[in-house]
Amino acid sequence: MTSRPTASTITDDQLDALYARLRPSRRCRKGRPKLTAEQQALADDLHVRALAIRAASEGELSVADAVHLAAVQLGLETPQTDTEEAGES
Repeated sequence: MTSRPTASTITDDQLDALYARLRPSRRCRKGRPKLTAEQQALADDLHVRALAIRAASEGELSVADAVHLAAVQLGLETPQTDTEEAGES
């Protein structure tokens, strides 16, 4: 059995392999506005990173949590502190 990469140990080569599996023809664009090349690249980065994080967690993270963590890692969101999360309840 091979060990899965974690969010902190995934290599650029492993991310590139995941990117290669995302072929544009497989994306469902029906009813959605066309993204700019920059937006699509960012969406792809977020998607692949979230997939890697979720896989590394072996299903312990929800999809939403994996996407949030990916967004934080990419600098798109700031990490939430315990006080921020408690204030939202």
